[in-house]
Amino acid sequence: MFVMTIVLVAPMAARAQDNLHDSGPIHGYTGEILDTRNYAYDYLVDGSLKQDDPDNRKFTTLQAAYEAAPAGTPEKPTVIGIKPDVYLLHGAEFAPASLTITKNYITLLGLTDDRRKVVIADNRGNKEGASNNGFVIIVNATGFTAMNLSVVNFCNMDYEYPGDPAKNLKMRSPVITQAVALQAQGDKHVYSHVAFLSRLDTMFIQTTRSYFTNAYVAGTDDFLGGGQVSVFEHSEIYFPTGNGVMSASGITFIDTVFKASKGLEFYKGFRNPDTLIDCVLPVSTPVSPVAWMVWKAPVRQNIFSLTYHVKDMKGGRAAIKDSIVGPPAFTLSRELSNKEVKAFNPWNLLRAAPNGPVDDWDPAHVRSKYDDHGSDVFRMAVTGGSTAGDVPGAGPFISPAVAPSIRTGSAGATINIRVSPLRAKATPIIWSSASMLVSLSPTTGSSVTVSGHNMTNRAEWVPVKATTPSGFYAIIYVYVEPTYVDPPTFAKRPVIAVPVSGKALVSYALNLKDREDQSLITWYQCADTECTNTRKVAVSRGNQPLRDHLLTQGDIGKYLRVTIQPKHNISDPGPEVAAIAAKPIVAADVKTTTVDPNFRNFVEDENSSYQNHQWTVIGTWTVSEGENLVNGYGLRVSNPPGARPGSGGRAPNPRAALVYQNDGPVADMNVKVVMTPEKTAGQGFGIAGSPDDDERTQRADIFIKYDPRTKTGYSLRFWRTIQSAEKCMFQLYRIENGVGTPLNDQQQLTGVFKPNTTIILSVSGTKLTAKGSNSVDGESLSLGATIAPNPFGGAGVYWSGSVPVGNSNVYSQIQISYPEKPSR
Repeated sequence: MFVMTIVLVAPMAARAQDNLHDSGPIHGYTGEILDTRNYAYDYLVDGSLKQDDPDNRKFTTLQAAYEAAPAGTPEKPTVIGIKPDVYLLHGAEFAPASLTITKNYITLLGLTDDRRKVVIADNRGNKEGASNNGFVIIVNATGFTAMNLSVVNFCNMDYEYPGDPAKNLKMRSPVITQAVALQAQGDKHVYSHVAFLSRLDTMFIQTTRSYFTNAYVAGTDDFLGGGQVSVFEHSEIYFPTGNGVMSASGITFIDTVFKASKGLEFYKGFRNPDTLIDCVLPVSTPVSPVAWMVWKAPVRQNIFSLTYHVKDMKGGRAAIKDSIVGPPAFTLSRELSNKEVKAFNPWNLLRAAPNGPVDDWDPAHVRSKYDDHGSDVFRMAVTGGSTAGDVPGAGPFISPAVAPSIRTGSAGATINIRVSPLRAKATPIIWSSASMLVSLSPTTGSSVTVSGHNMTNRAEWVPVKATTPSGFYAIIYVYVEPTYVDPPTFAKRPVIAVPVSGKALVSYALNLKDREDQSLITWYQCADTECTNTRKVAVSRGNQPLRDHLLTQGDIGKYLRVTIQPKHNISDPGPEVAAIAAKPIVAADVKTTTVDPNFRNFVEDENSSYQNHQWTVIGTWTVSEGENLVNGYGLRVSNPPGARPGSGGRAPNPRAALVYQNDGPVADMNVKVVMTPEKTAGQGFGIAGSPDDDERTQRADIFIKYDPRTKTGYSLRFWRTIQSAEKCMFQLYRIENGVGTPLNDQQQLTGVFKPNTTIILSVSGTKLTAKGSNSVDGESLSLGATIAPNPFGGAGVYWSGSVPVGNSNVYSQIQISYPEKPSR
């Protein structure tokens, strides 16, 4: 019986061919030909057999061989040899995977001199033959090995079998959906001379440790993962559609080539960053950038992506931008020193789980080469203090950085460093800062207390550095405030003035002593001067006091009340002081019927009551800030705090709505919505949904001529569909008692749903039209229908797409207007 060993051979200059029918020749996954035809095995899979032969451990299918094979041991793994052929696994629609491997120490060995000839395949994808992400193989076991074979999910790609066109695989659909070739969990996985082929979500590595050598992975988006620690050597990552984002995490790539004709990104998240050593990347250009982030880059991160001698395809030094969003910046990564890079070898990375005992696992057989240099630390984790909170515009996978806020004269912040691997926990940590605004105590050890000494009138961010003897380091940014003084006092108490030009204003004066007024001002509606039936209608944000309130139809007949907590830039808010208007707002005070809330001041608290000329807030919404948003702010659909993940590992879909009640009667009206999805390619939603009113499906509505109380009116409904991976389907709907019916057969499949999408719905008489555009490209929307007039004047939005895993949506404007009929 053959016991598996991995022998590395230096890659040859000329790389092999991997000819996929739908993407042309691909140069490379290794340059090494591995001939395993004479390797020993315990069980055989041979597609040419007429029937299974259990007595001799020979089977026609991989499933039958796996069922018969017992679990192996570290000393004696169970090897399933597989002869050249295409082995279709045929997973059922509701099956977790086409093949699930849970036995420890199983090896799948292709008996071939060309891994393209041993093919394990299925064509399952989300909404295309599967009810999940169409997993071909799920491994949840320790000691799994795959060698010299290809795992293919041909749901959205063709596969050309070498030498026998009769065995070619034809895609199920050209519409790219989630279609996973491999999901791997467990520990001590080895993949040698293996290809993983699909498009979206090709593979998810969720292992404690895994080692890939001479591997080839093709994918478009959301693939790789990384688990706790993974190593890729002498491998290739290929983007068959030209570009995409990997969502790689915690992987060390060594001598690995990344090929993409239109640029690529490594992350949607920034939890365990990647390390690139002697790798080759595409040439980065303004049109086809190579970047770490697909979303806006996080700020003040503690940890870095790491590079060492990384080149581009032309041989120049590779330049990896922080993000494809915004001006070029290079703050998320740094170059390793010659001393630091010694830690990034397969022996040091894999000989123990990052937080586990040493078991000297050495799948690359390089212990003798690296055993005695003693440079162990390859990762730092920062804890303690406080987090920086949400990273504006950076996407939901971002781990908030530890960024403590300390105040001079008050207690400092304690910061802790945990190094990986665990066996290096005794490594001395040296703490330092070049700033005189902080002091550090102690300056060595795994933790430090940072105290403030800021004697200015302004708070500042101060970098604090934690360094190991090898030079490996993390940076913690500490927000150092001056000594806070008492909040300002009122030189003039607040008074709500008589409305002017459609606005109510509060006048007051503070004893600021040349400091900046940052008072917290909140506006309320009240039924009377005693302020019964109070409703909060506007709040201050961003340290800007809201001194005026734009009057709306909802204010008519109400007494306005304002509360002010006096504050300046070096004080906490003081006690609340209130004022109430002497008279109620009358119709003449309101100068517009247009409803156009500024989300900087919007009250996002859930409020399920329906009141005339008021907003109803259903579900959980979060105020988001971004320079690309209207007025710099918007409302993002969120899951409620503490929402428990569903069976798919994600929190359940929200059912969120912002709707405006207008009892009318209203004739014509317009609704303008500006929104920015986190999915930016035009697909908007995380997965394909439907127009069904089942709240478990992913869809969205923009309402017009709508009565929120009875859920009756009209809408533009849209959803992601399996007809396209980069577009959504839009259709006009009639809504009656919460149930939607298409107004006509006209649907439009368009990629208009991108950053700063503007949708305008208009009703004029019996005509309803929808027009759409975005700030990214020329995709557009145009629909029309005939409606039966109704007296309703309400409007709003509804969202049941999944959040917050990169699939949410931010609404930065919802404008409702009522054009007057021209006088005759």
